[in-house]
Amino acid sequence: MGNNKIKKLPLVIFKQSVFKQQSQWFALEASFVQGQGRTEFLAADALLLPFSQLLTSKLIPKPLPINNTKHWLALAGGQLGGVSGDKSWLLGIEGEAELVVLPKEQIHPLPPLLLACRTCPALQAVAWYQQRLVSLIDARVLLTLAPPLLASLIPDVNRVEL
Repeated sequence: MGNNKIKKLPLVIFKQSVFKQQSQWFALEASFVQGQGRTEFLAADALLLPFSQLLTSKLIPKPLPINNTKHWLALAGGQLGGVSGDKSWLLGIEGEAELVVLPKEQIHPLPPLLLACRTCPALQAVAWYQQRLVSLIDARVLLTLAPPLLASLIPDVNRVEL
């Protein structure tokens, strides 16, 4: 039997402002990204969740600031179940994303102490790419963090006064 271990990992990488004048690079496993585009081509009823909103530990439903969101990523499984069926949502990012393939030697899981102290639960590992530190984000965790924030944007038909 051959060795079936992963030797390279395809990632979708993008830059995002973390503080006012500081940017950080982030990446998602490419198999979770179904597409990307510019926000001016969004449908009027599209739900756009800025990635910056998911970076904070305080996930408080409120109107979402679009701020520097100019692009979006469609994530596999980015559906919200509702009364009228599933509604898709998009992850808002500041600029275009790029597909890269990193060898497993460049990817390092967070040590237990850093995992315990992180403010973004989706942060799982870091990688070194083109002289930059990249934070690897687990898209499955993002998919669990998004619904409470997005639910505040979708009117609940059961609570509408007639």
